[in-house]
Amino acid sequence: MSTKRALQSEIRQYRNAERLLVLGARVPIVMEMTQLSSWFLRKLSLEIRGEAPRKGQVPNSDQWYLRRQNNLEASLFCALYESLKKYAEAGTDECALLVGAYSQVRADFGAAGAAVGMSIDRAWWLVKSLQIKNLRRARCRVCQGRYLQAWSRLERNFLCWECRQQGYTVAGGRAPRRVRRGAAS
Repeated sequence: MSTKRALQSEIRQYRNAERLLVLGARVPIVMEMTQLSSWFLRKLSLEIRGEAPRKGQVPNSDQWYLRRQNNLEASLFCALYESLKKYAEAGTDECALLVGAYSQVRADFGAAGAAVGMSIDRAWWLVKSLQIKNLRRARCRVCQGRYLQAWSRLERNFLCWECRQQGYTVAGGRAPRRVRRGAAS
């Protein structure tokens, strides 16, 4: 019985590695999520993608997620990830949640005709940042949307980018319109 479970677990690791590599994940991330060897993953990446795996440092800056356009995309990813995690069957691994949420974000942005700015590597780092509490999701006081915010910038009356653009203020209500000098009344 244990041999059958071990075999199923190993097959699941290989499938997860394949899914991550198809989405463009870097070898160190796949290695951490699947516990497969670096050598094997490099060979698998070469076979799947037809080119050598990407090299370089894995994205690890939380500031990227706090920029306006990136924040919207990352907040959508977080909502999808948390929803999948909430309704997933017991025993669903983190890799399946990551791939599912990221694939859905790509599909949503593709349907809207928008380019996806977040890579699977950044999605993985976002999940890690939420787990170690570098980032959190805060609710906008006006639109009630939940957006990413740094723990170091905890705001009681958080306003998202869009509501700020609409002229809402932290004090409440809309900001008064500024009248240009010399304008006729």
